[in-house]
Amino acid sequence: MERTSEEIIELARREIAARKERERDGREIPWRFAFIGVLGAILAGMLLWPGTPLNWKMYAAVHGVCAQVHNVSLGGEQLPLCARNTGIYSGFLLTFIYLLLLGRERAAKLPPPAIIAVLALLVVIMAVDGFNSLFVDLFLPHLYTPRNELRTLTGLGMGVSLAVAMLLVLNLSLRRDPDMDQPVIGNWRELGGALLLGFLVHAAIYGNVAITYWPIAIVAWTGIVGILFAVNLLIVALVMNYEGRVTRLVELARPATVALLVTAIMLGMMAWGRFWLEGQGLIIS
Repeated sequence: MERTSEEIIELARREIAARKERERDGREIPWRFAFIGVLGAILAGMLLWPGTPLNWKMYAAVHGVCAQVHNVSLGGEQLPLCARNTGIYSGFLLTFIYLLLLGRERAAKLPPPAIIAVLALLVVIMAVDGFNSLFVDLFLPHLYTPRNELRTLTGLGMGVSLAVAMLLVLNLSLRRDPDMDQPVIGNWRELGGALLLGFLVHAAIYGNVAITYWPIAIVAWTGIVGILFAVNLLIVALVMNYEGRVTRLVELARPATVALLVTAIMLGMMAWGRFWLEGQGLIIS
């Protein structure tokens, strides 16, 4: 059976595209090892640096990006992030993983309007609670007495909204094959699942379930570092002209390696700067 000229041209285009993809994969392979090496070195430094407990190293690593006031103790140990950020970033990471498990790794459609309204309301509620807490710290008139339970709860809601927005932005910006027909969250049951994860975290913290200290500390800490990395990855990938080119995560090895280094340097410099300012008595922790 003879092919038409249009079919021959289309086959040639596909072959050229496949060849270019194979060439890109070949160029990315060394960067995959580089990413694993950099990540391994950072984790080894965190875990193996002598003389300092791991939770204090976690506290120090994010000292420049978390206020670390109004902290919460769980099982007799202080969590490395403040009450609100523990909620925001544990909610963010758990929701992000939850959405991937739902198969939304290519989702690029907004949730239904009613769900968008609820997600926006969660952001507003956290903002109200945050400003109320700020007014108390500044000895200004305020609506109510702040409590860590509310800080964490409203933070968890914010984390859910943040995860939905971040996944949507990443898919729309970087994916070559975003699914424009699949919403990031499609119905109330899926939203309820994300919120339930947050309620379980809240119950564990304020029920003082000691065995959950390390899981919650690690999830919240990974969440705050992870979102900074994700933002840096998006910026670096766009600068490197990865917009609309990615079909598999491994294709992001090069910008991911650069973003990981940038994230580590940013965290280190901001933490050092805050510790220095505290040492000079210019700010009070």
